[in-house]
Amino acid sequence: MRHFFQIGVVCLTLFVGSLVSGKFIFAQDFLLTNKPINIASLVNGNYQFCSQTDPQDWRDGAGVCFNFTKNGHQVNGYYGYPHSEQFICIRGIVEGNRITGEGLGIVWDIQPENTQNSAEFKWDSEERLTLSQANILNTVNVDEDNANWIWYRKASLNLEGFYQYNRPRMTPVFKLCQWSYK
Repeated sequence: MRHFFQIGVVCLTLFVGSLVSGKFIFAQDFLLTNKPINIASLVNGNYQFCSQTDPQDWRDGAGVCFNFTKNGHQVNGYYGYPHSEQFICIRGIVEGNRITGEGLGIVWDIQPENTQNSAEFKWDSEERLTLSQANILNTVNVDEDNANWIWYRKASLNLEGFYQYNRPRMTPVFKLCQWSYK
């Protein structure tokens, strides 16, 4: 009987040890996936970064997200809120975790005089995207509402502290960002 007790203690010790070891390995993996990333150092490809961690559910992202394609130091993508119509197309140069370039967006029912030579403003509540020097490119009537394509000659996006998702899950960039000015 004593022999069975000793075997039981050994088995229990091994079992508890494997749980603790497994948690440690999981914690290491978790830390590795959430460590700060320099976007400029990423290889060419498609990426999604969001202000909140991956929700691990049906949602495409959490917080505000930047879905983009990187080619060298050039990026082309859009910044916005998943599952909404609020986004701005951004293309430009990446340095570290900051993108500087130009923006393109749709604004509903804006007065044209409010966009000419506009001053710098923060587009989002997180104050990560700064836009300025807006021009109306095209106005389209949609069900009695005016949809204005606005080109922002200056855009600056700071992604410091954002989380990299394992793959882009939002709508592909080419479906939302049409840079041909017509």
